[in-house]
Amino acid sequence: MKILAVAAHPDDEILGIGGTLLKHINNGHDVYICIVTNTYSPNWTDKYRKTKIEEQQTVDKIMNVKKRFNLDFPTVKLNTIPHGELNNAISEVVNEVKPNIIYTHFEHDINYDHKLVFRAVMVATRPPKKIKVICYETLSETEWGTKSFKPNYWVEIDQYIKKKVSLFNIYASEVKKYPHPRSLEGLKVLAQKRGNEICSKYAEAFLIIRDTW
Repeated sequence: MKILAVAAHPDDEILGIGGTLLKHINNGHDVYICIVTNTYSPNWTDKYRKTKIEEQQTVDKIMNVKKRFNLDFPTVKLNTIPHGELNNAISEVVNEVKPNIIYTHFEHDINYDHKLVFRAVMVATRPPKKIKVICYETLSETEWGTKSFKPNYWVEIDQYIKKKVSLFNIYASEVKKYPHPRSLEGLKVLAQKRGNEICSKYAEAFLIIRDTW
């Protein structure tokens, strides 16, 4: 089985689906990651940008990711890109990977990059393609939006939570201090909450958008 995680920014893939991706890999599935945006000068330093690349490489090596795509559209300026160009770029990744399942952002996240990535994924996966599309929640983006995330699918990650937390810690500049939701403790708190919903210790929750049989 081929799995494609489409995220606006590096670290989103761990926040939203780190445990589930680890579980897919442990079950022999090929996992691909597509990061849509990238930082740029002078808003971000060259050192910061280099560190981001190194962090992603470290994450991929530890997880044994099959391939990572970096589309390099400008972070927080995704709305300046013609929607056809964004749709085509994500479609090219989808056509190359030919995934069975795509995980991507929730449509109503407060982050506008996330909204645009969701819409582009929906275009790239529309029929006659038969791809299961699933949305994940991203801490401090999903819960701060105006529409609530109501999951209809849960993945138990009891044996993967420690590794998920350690993987997020690799993205050092993104780690906040507790009680911020995007802290190491915050990741565990959400995973515990989602686990409680299915009588497990830890879980990740999702919203299935499209599926076929």
